[in-house]
Amino acid sequence: MSAQELVASLCREGDQYLALGEPPLATAFYLAAFSCHAPSAVRSVRAALTAARGAPVLATLEAWCRGDSQIPAIHWDGMAVVSLTGTLASAFLATLCPDHPAAVLHSLAGLLAHGHHQEVVRRCGALLDAHTQQSLELRLTRALAWVLSGAQVDAGLADYIQAFTSSADRTVAFVRTHQQPYLPVLVSSLQDHISRSQQAGHSSCQQETDPHRLLAALDPEGTWSDALSPEALLRGGRYEDCRAACSRALESDPTGSRPQGERLAALLVTRAAAAFFLDSGVQDLLGDLHQAFRESPSGARRQFEAVLSTEDRARVRVQAQEAADMGFAHFQEAVRSRPELREDSGRELLAPVTRALRVLLRVAPPRERPALGARLAECLLLAGNAAGAQALCERLLRPSNPRDHANDRAPLLVLRGFCALHIGDALRAREDFQAVVEQGPPHPSGCVRALCGRGLLRVLAGSAFLGALDYVTACRLRPDEALLVAKAYVPWNQRGLLLTVLREEGRRMLQRKPDPGPTGAQGRRSKASEMDSPAAQEGDAQGVYQLATLLMELDAEDEAPRLLVADALYRLGRLEEAHKVLLVAPPRRPQAAPVLVRLALLQLRRGFFYDANQLVKKVVQSGDAACLQPTLDVFCKEDRQLLRCHCHTRALAILRARQGGAEGEAHTREAISYLSLAIFAAANLLAPPWVPGRGLAGASQSDWKGHSQVCMASSWGSQASESLLTRARCYGLLGQKKTAMFDFNSVLRAEPGNVQALCGRALLRLALDQQEEAVDDIFSALKLDSHAAVPEIRSLKPEAQALITQGLSSRCRALLSQLPDTRAPLSDGDFQGLLAAGEALIQIDARQLSWHILLADVLIAMGSYEEAGARLQKILHPTPPSEAAQARRGLLRLKKGDVPAAARDLQCLAETDTRDLSFLLRLLETSERQSLSQTAAQEASTLLNSGQPCQALGYCSLAVLASGGRTRHLRLRVTCLTELQEFGRALGDLDRVLREGTGDCDVQMRAEDLCSRGRLLLSLGDEARAARSFAQALKLSPTPAQSSLWERPGRGPTTCVFLCHGQRCLEEQRYTEAWTAAESGLLVDPEHSGLKRLKARIRREATSGCRLH
Repeated sequence: MSAQELVASLCREGDQYLALGEPPLATAFYLAAFSCHAPSAVRSVRAALTAARGAPVLATLEAWCRGDSQIPAIHWDGMAVVSLTGTLASAFLATLCPDHPAAVLHSLAGLLAHGHHQEVVRRCGALLDAHTQQSLELRLTRALAWVLSGAQVDAGLADYIQAFTSSADRTVAFVRTHQQPYLPVLVSSLQDHISRSQQAGHSSCQQETDPHRLLAALDPEGTWSDALSPEALLRGGRYEDCRAACSRALESDPTGSRPQGERLAALLVTRAAAAFFLDSGVQDLLGDLHQAFRESPSGARRQFEAVLSTEDRARVRVQAQEAADMGFAHFQEAVRSRPELREDSGRELLAPVTRALRVLLRVAPPRERPALGARLAECLLLAGNAAGAQALCERLLRPSNPRDHANDRAPLLVLRGFCALHIGDALRAREDFQAVVEQGPPHPSGCVRALCGRGLLRVLAGSAFLGALDYVTACRLRPDEALLVAKAYVPWNQRGLLLTVLREEGRRMLQRKPDPGPTGAQGRRSKASEMDSPAAQEGDAQGVYQLATLLMELDAEDEAPRLLVADALYRLGRLEEAHKVLLVAPPRRPQAAPVLVRLALLQLRRGFFYDANQLVKKVVQSGDAACLQPTLDVFCKEDRQLLRCHCHTRALAILRARQGGAEGEAHTREAISYLSLAIFAAANLLAPPWVPGRGLAGASQSDWKGHSQVCMASSWGSQASESLLTRARCYGLLGQKKTAMFDFNSVLRAEPGNVQALCGRALLRLALDQQEEAVDDIFSALKLDSHAAVPEIRSLKPEAQALITQGLSSRCRALLSQLPDTRAPLSDGDFQGLLAAGEALIQIDARQLSWHILLADVLIAMGSYEEAGARLQKILHPTPPSEAAQARRGLLRLKKGDVPAAARDLQCLAETDTRDLSFLLRLLETSERQSLSQTAAQEASTLLNSGQPCQALGYCSLAVLASGGRTRHLRLRVTCLTELQEFGRALGDLDRVLREGTGDCDVQMRAEDLCSRGRLLLSLGDEARAARSFAQALKLSPTPAQSSLWERPGRGPTTCVFLCHGQRCLEEQRYTEAWTAAESGLLVDPEHSGLKRLKARIRREATSGCRLH
């Protein structure tokens, strides 16, 4: 935003407050606009203020110039505007009204304050020559300038006396209002003037009276002129009277004025000295001294040295130092006892500490001031004034002495780093912290603070592990200092994040497992092996223990740090101490699973088996499993294995004693709870949420002690799988199919070849109507281990067993049907699966003929013809063979070269199961199919010639399928079907012949096919299509077609067909088709009168609308 835009916005805000009747706020916004860009502000204000509206603004500016009222604090865009002063108000008023008296007087007062006395005299003289409105005020201002300059004191006092004589009230009011800081000087000058006058012997009554009257009016109580002044009372040892006199002098008179500047500082220092001698409290002493040095540092220092001896000043410094140290110690104790981590309570305790330090900085020797400044900066930061603390650190860090050691700068660098952190300058903070850390000792306190600050920055930047390492190091060096930093120096809104991250990283440090690497890789993994060595692991545990102790003090209500302490003690081998820490866990959750499971593991490790069993029972009953996995990760493999074996053994015992009904369901749920805890202990697989158990009969110590020894010798991963499989079956018993599915999937992710898991998941998928996926699992299981999978299938109910077997059969058939199409041989895996599935189906139900045929097909597909023949012999005898089995026998005979016998066995499927026969034919070589088709065609022709069309049809179809639909075999089957009066099928074959023989050069054969098609259509009663077929045949080859039609159906029936068709076409005005029918009929019988009349009629009717050619 530009300056002009900002001025416009501020002026609009001022207009709003002016409209609301708040001239001070409105004037403050106008003044802020003037400070940003004076010309723009003046134009905007002059344009916005009319005469009536401008009067309150001008009156407010005049009051500010005179000092009658304070400029109100305003905020703009979320920030306070702090640049508004009386000088700025005077400049603004002078710009708006150049001749305004208040502005003129304020500017002259500013010149006086800066010591420009001659300039004030010159300006007042010029204004007195030009103006008469403020002549009294101008004369008094010029008179003060003469007095202060010291060159014309008498002339100045004469003007004062003259003004007082002409207007006493106005003179006194102006002096008290505008010249109060210079009143001591003026009174002193009057006293000197009176003394000189008395010494000179002036006898004029008026000359003696007026100065005395003026002095009495300016100092009515004799504060400066009385011989018994506070300083005199202090020197006289009247300390109580001195304090009272100072207090009276510091009070405001009826006009509201009170001492200012050096006089105010002198009174405060004097009262402080009286309090010191009275020993009435160090806080009153420090309060007055602090206010005095703030009012006038030089005047306060002169008065301090004047009223106190060297020994007294040293005692004052000692008392101030003790007050600062004690106050800061009280603040530290308040910080440590804060109940809430994010609180900043206790900051009010720093106010007296800051006051004492500011006084010490004024009165202490120069060599002590750097340390005092550092402590003051620390207090400012802790009190929330980060900007002030940073400015003080910057001033103290400026190189003043080339011999300053770098270590002396460490505390200041740390403080500046935390100041930068509080105001959001992370880069500057990181640089300061890093500089201190790199210096290291001999300043451990600063190093600890720097480590904590750098650790916080690392956490905020996402490097949680490195940040936690910094805090671990800090805790090892100075745990108390690290606690103070975390609770006071860290910004309140980042403490919760820091606590959470440190807790999580401490947990991860304990859960880090050794990784020695593979054999022979020591050279490449030397660093990792060193980090994972037992010594390094113990060092991590020790660091985590100290870090967790810090976290416990940061948040006493959080039980996670206490558990972290117990885990670290366990890693250090201090089991007794870990047990004691867990026993004093927060009482609000006496049976929390995290505490109970740790206690159980510790009792197992220590050999207290009965106690461990009772604790495990409570863990199961608690139903809180969310914490178990991270809890168990801390414990070593052997201890987790002990817990796993115990829980798994208890679950199996419960399942063995399971009864029916509601009680049995409760036992199943209890077993699930134990199995879930066993799975967590195995720490191998991701397990789903577990169902809380109810009730548990505790196992005796001797019962499961032997089981633990057995489990210790077993495979770690297989134990987890065993527990998961058992739990999945329990979920299945409860009807929780999807949860059971999750367990089976968990096992299969770890062990894809687990047959029990595959079978179990298949059964669940079958129950969930996922038959295809169930068959996939069973097929995979059979491929892996059919001996284990078959009993699982046979254990199913008949309905489910039928679904599985039918699905397996379909899957095998689909796989077999794809192989001949792709001309790809069976892979070893496919063969293994098909063979296992076929044998499994026979083992499940040997009475099913289709399973034997399927296995034979698998063997044939792989080329095991002898074994396939042996399998077929079992189903061919003694019962009459089925057509499918007979066909397989024929295929095997063909492989042996007995083509006639093969054709005899295969033709039985040609009419009953074409699909099955096609599959078998695809298993043959091309030459074998050609031989088979020729033999079948010859046998069919023989049977047709002998008048046995029924017996010939199977051979005809076999010839067609084996040859791939050759036309001569199709014509042979058309002849057979015609004799059998299956005109529809015959017509279909003939149409196929005509489609495939489009490019055939044998025109006579095609004409005969068309004639045959027409005769079949006549047999089906479709005379119109028959006539079209006859016409096509006559057009294609007239002579052979005439001969064929004269033979069948004969000349008369043929002409009748054409005549009827032509008449219908004529009635429908299809003249072209009618003409073709007439022409074709005359080719069959040229003398047919009906066709001739039809032709003449067509010509007559067509000539009216079209011309026939």
